[in-house]
Amino acid sequence: MKRWMALLLGTLLTLTACAAQAQTLTVEFYDVGKADAMLITTPQDRRILIDAATNKEGKALAERFDRAGIGRIDVMIITHYDKDHVGGADKLLEEFDVGTVIMPTYDKESKQHTQFEEALAAAEGVEEIRMGRAETRVFDLEPGVTWTVTSAHKADYGEDEENDFSLAVRLTYGGTRFFFTGDAENARQRELLAEGDVACDVLKVPYHGRLEASSQDFLAACAPEIAFICDSDEEPANAMVIAMLENAGAKVYCAKDGGLRVTSDGETITAEKMN
Repeated sequence: MKRWMALLLGTLLTLTACAAQAQTLTVEFYDVGKADAMLITTPQDRRILIDAATNKEGKALAERFDRAGIGRIDVMIITHYDKDHVGGADKLLEEFDVGTVIMPTYDKESKQHTQFEEALAAAEGVEEIRMGRAETRVFDLEPGVTWTVTSAHKADYGEDEENDFSLAVRLTYGGTRFFFTGDAENARQRELLAEGDVACDVLKVPYHGRLEASSQDFLAACAPEIAFICDSDEEPANAMVIAMLENAGAKVYCAKDGGLRVTSDGETITAEKMN
């Protein structure tokens, strides 16, 4: 009887642990140099990829996903068409089942953008969402998980200001909030401040941690608990930006020091470095 009871108790504990684990949402911030790539995995095992790094790092992402047994990307968001955000997207579209691709609408002449559009056209069954000017889309992916994508307000940013076309992604799971800002520079950061709703627990810091005239106001308004900067040894984040984040109460992590996995149970956030 005691042995039976012990086995039953062990089974119940295992099921409880599995249930608890299944209710977590994770965000993996990858160490891909001065480039962006982040994978969100929801409690129901849906996956949202925000940006796809460079051509070279896109291949590394594909290999990483293969090793992890990932066969499908439910949503791919390309914040803008710089090569360090869209470069690996064609490789992932070719090798993985992708459900939806969300992207901004503007003209870009580059090899990486052309490769992305060609791979997108060739992929079967992919829903395309091209965000127009000053557009907001709200998605309820599953119970408890809501995310909002907003596009730039201006239609006449020039080629030199392409970063300000960046889509912004706000993700909420339970009482925890994540904010992904692409390469938003001064003008786009001001737009986001004007929109409001920038306070977050986890912030993907804009534009690789570059210092902007709006940085102090923007980072103070976000006031994250955890901040991740997509930088590199060759192009590290600005020390003043790191100081601003720390003064706002954030624990700051940089890609040049390795990737980061952030986990939310809907109430609390934990972070651990990863290879």
